[in-house]
Amino acid sequence: NMFADIRKTTALLASFHQVETQSLVLGVDEFNLEDYASNYTSARDAYVSAAEALKLATGPYKASRDAYVAATATYTKTMYE
Repeated sequence: NMFADIRKTTALLASFHQVETQSLVLGVDEFNLEDYASNYTSARDAYVSAAEALKLATGPYKASRDAYVAATATYTKTMYE
């Protein structure tokens, strides 16, 4: 359902604004690659799911846009024939 996809996308995008960020002032000894990989993976998974939902949600809008453009072109062509 197109509207369900739009609602999911809106909710997911809103959740990005709720993520708290902390300043990154780390020394060489304090950096942990496993923590970084975990944070990166979770952020990337959220991004990929949002991108997929956005792609699914925009399909009907693009189809209606293309239909409108085709109809307008046909109408304009008949006016000048």
